[in-house]
Amino acid sequence: MRYRRGLAWLLLGLVGCSSASNQPQPSANVIAAEPSAIPAATSVPTVAATLQPSPTVSSQLLPQPLYALSSQPNGVQIVRLETDGKTLTPITSEQNGVFDYQISNLGQIAYIANNDLILVDALGQNREILVDGPTIDPQADTNVFHRDQLNTPRWSPDGSSIAFSWGGLQVLSLIDRKQTMLQPHTSNTDAALADIYDYSVLYGPNSWSPDGSKILAAAGFVPEGGNLVLFDLATSAPLTITINGNYPCCHVSWEPDGSAINVTNEVFGMFPTGWWHINPSTGESKALIDGDNVAPFQPVSSVFMQPDGSHLAFVGTASGNDPMEVAVPLTLSQIGLDGSITPLRQDSQTIGSVLWSPDGSGAVIVPSIMAETQLQWIPSNGSAIADLALSGANMQWAIALDQ
Repeated sequence: MRYRRGLAWLLLGLVGCSSASNQPQPSANVIAAEPSAIPAATSVPTVAATLQPSPTVSSQLLPQPLYALSSQPNGVQIVRLETDGKTLTPITSEQNGVFDYQISNLGQIAYIANNDLILVDALGQNREILVDGPTIDPQADTNVFHRDQLNTPRWSPDGSSIAFSWGGLQVLSLIDRKQTMLQPHTSNTDAALADIYDYSVLYGPNSWSPDGSKILAAAGFVPEGGNLVLFDLATSAPLTITINGNYPCCHVSWEPDGSAINVTNEVFGMFPTGWWHINPSTGESKALIDGDNVAPFQPVSSVFMQPDGSHLAFVGTASGNDPMEVAVPLTLSQIGLDGSITPLRQDSQTIGSVLWSPDGSGAVIVPSIMAETQLQWIPSNGSAIADLALSGANMQWAIALDQ
């Protein structure tokens, strides 16, 4: 089944698809799940017993193997990079490429390809179609894509469920293979737009809370704008989240204990710049670093909490907040409990996206805002930057159990 990226999905944090190839599709078991209530978990699915060991490497640069979406001759695919930073293992070979993916805490991979939700193990084996999405004509009307396109698979912390977008925010249980529509897309009631767009709001998951009790979702307004909405799974009650009425963009993460949602943005102009804490109980936002209104202006990308409560982040300094200054160099820094900022390196980088190592020893970055480029490993201790043998985006760590 073929698909394309629609502009209305931009605020749902999608990763692009790619051109088709003549690669054959692997055979798969198809499970067409029917909507139902979210079941109580009785057991947690395990990684397939036939999982093969990862390739043996002679050196270790990275703390764990790394996955990313990478442009290949047969389209955008999931590729795995071993800890030596050199050895590559293709994980997928989908005819029309991979649209988005996520790795569970059990090591399984859920991804979108051919408008299907697909499950494989950590090395791309035991392929199974979980949700068989409809075929979409590439020339179809925008409203067809809004209604029928599958997007953004996001695992629950225990690996028992996958949230995804399909006609709204849905949850699929891997225990009994039932689907639940948590929040359908909102139909358009605006007379000025209803003749053009069937929907006024599109919903898709951003992430689960660390305890699995809530889902943070992106609500993308049609044709533009949006906010975040937090759904409590026990009550289905939605909590709208904004920053002073603005869309919370662009790097969103939970504190490990679930006490707050971090929102950072390093680009001046369209969205609030700096670092914001969101209270998940009230939706209230607090500026920890106001990058727009307090000089010197400090854009921030991708915070990471350390065991002592301090944070690592990439932080920059600018003399002004000119929206045309879109690529302020950022330095890997430590932000203390008192708000003090201490650079941990003497160099600075252009930051597109960041994946912190689980132990805080460094980060993998995309050193470009606009393009897929060669990934880099940036150590937190100030040692030399390493170029990795992989260009890509949407980086994720392998889970320790599959090593």
